[in-house]
Amino acid sequence: MPSKSLGETLLHGAARITEPLAQHDLARRVARGIEDASRSHERRGKTDIVRPDGPIVWFHVFGLQGALNLVGVIQQIREEMPEITCLVTTQDQVQDFVFALRMPVGVLHQYAPFDKPAAVGRFLEHWSPDLCVWADDALMPVLIGEVSERNIPSILANVDNIDRANPQFRWLPSIGKPVLRRFDQILVTNDVAQKQIKQFGAEATVMGVLREEALALTHDEARRSGMSKRLDGRPVWLATKVSVDEIDLVLDAHKKALRQTHRLVLIVVPADPDETERVCKGCDALGLHYKNSNDLEELPPRTDVIVARGFDGLGLWYQMAAVCFLGGSLTAHGGHTPLEAANLGSAIIHGPHVDNYADIYLRLRDAGAAIEVASVASLVEAVTELVIPDRAAAMAHAGWMISSEGADATDALVEAIWEQYPMGAAE
Repeated sequence: MPSKSLGETLLHGAARITEPLAQHDLARRVARGIEDASRSHERRGKTDIVRPDGPIVWFHVFGLQGALNLVGVIQQIREEMPEITCLVTTQDQVQDFVFALRMPVGVLHQYAPFDKPAAVGRFLEHWSPDLCVWADDALMPVLIGEVSERNIPSILANVDNIDRANPQFRWLPSIGKPVLRRFDQILVTNDVAQKQIKQFGAEATVMGVLREEALALTHDEARRSGMSKRLDGRPVWLATKVSVDEIDLVLDAHKKALRQTHRLVLIVVPADPDETERVCKGCDALGLHYKNSNDLEELPPRTDVIVARGFDGLGLWYQMAAVCFLGGSLTAHGGHTPLEAANLGSAIIHGPHVDNYADIYLRLRDAGAAIEVASVASLVEAVTELVIPDRAAAMAHAGWMISSEGADATDALVEAIWEQYPMGAAE
């Protein structure tokens, strides 16, 4: 553990003197709506959450997008060691609903404390993290110094431009150099960032850029092979996580698409598993022949629809279908993540209501991996066009590229975490 430099000592003293001013600034920010009034005490290092038992890995980022870029990292950590609690702190306000929806279950969120001694002390005393992962360019010298003083292993990751984020380091190198040296490991996005770090006398490894990820869903290969034989080359499309008010729209689209695409099969996965009976009744009303997914030992040639209950077999359905419509998007439900479908090679169709994942859908559309529809007629048109193998394959490849573009960075950071984690990686 490096001792405090003169610059750090002076900075720490100035931070202690100006801490009362930070309280005043917080009140002003709350009044302007920049801070969440109900959680402003978190900026003072206080919390309403009881610290969970067991180890805590603490991630710090600037805002919501930075947090979401850690999804793949957190999922891998939790898969290997479920007993670990992951805590994410942010500087910027986040939408609690979106954070809870898109982050893995059980991840805790807090606002970062002021970079002032008392606030930092309260925060670290309460949470007592076992490892700190600072995945943001902007550094907080008092907090980082205190983490080091307490012998908490720390990683600086996903660094893109340390100079731009910390302009004070250019005219106060006596602060910048020792702060960077406090980290046990530094991972940067590219060679330019690596050179910047070296100018401060520290070493860094290039990791690439973190992106939001979803771990690939598992599927039973023997079951997939059997299903493929029973389908006997029939074109298949999937409508998954379909909300109750979309069921009739999807079935109507399939009925119309059958007129244009011979032997077309639809697999329907309702968003609510209890709505499978609703799907079956809708099929009866339209004269569509259906089979339940738990009764597929035989698949009669006249089967038009496979009705699936629950999400356990979702990995299989993505594998079976060249085209996937993601529900909760034709009507105003905010949509579901498209990354699972992109990971497993489906061309993606969605409605206009995808606010919950708007950034990812935009990236997919820009890459030519997704098509937006707004009606039954446009859904029919998209399905009948995309079941043509060549078009679906091109879209699926583009989607896979988007879904996997941060994979190398995720793996690099996970490896670094296990290298620094006090108890090591799970065996």
